[in-house]
Amino acid sequence: MAKCKAKTKGGGACKAQAMKGGYCFTHDPASGKARATARKLGGKRNRTPHGGQAEILPATVTTISEATRILDYALAEIIPMENSIARGRLLIALVAGYINAFQVGELENRIMAIETALKAR
Repeated sequence: MAKCKAKTKGGGACKAQAMKGGYCFTHDPASGKARATARKLGGKRNRTPHGGQAEILPATVTTISEATRILDYALAEIIPMENSIARGRLLIALVAGYINAFQVGELENRIMAIETALKAR
């Protein structure tokens, strides 16, 4: 097959295979719309679809329960991501967030129990 007859930005010959008309897909003047569509689709196909449900997110965060719902949403978003170091770090940070939320929640429950017992006296 013949090579593309276009020149690169550096002035060298394009090394891609030519289509009808003597140009490759990248240099063919007639395929401008197709290139734009391909660029647009390529970017969309690289995105991981949302795994979380945005409707569970609270408008404000004033309780441990609301903070935990945000952690639940973040976990649902992270799980479908491709394995990577960044994903691993996110999961570790989320676990730390859950542990912190559970510890604070447990302390809140203990304080409420103590206050209830003191009021009953």
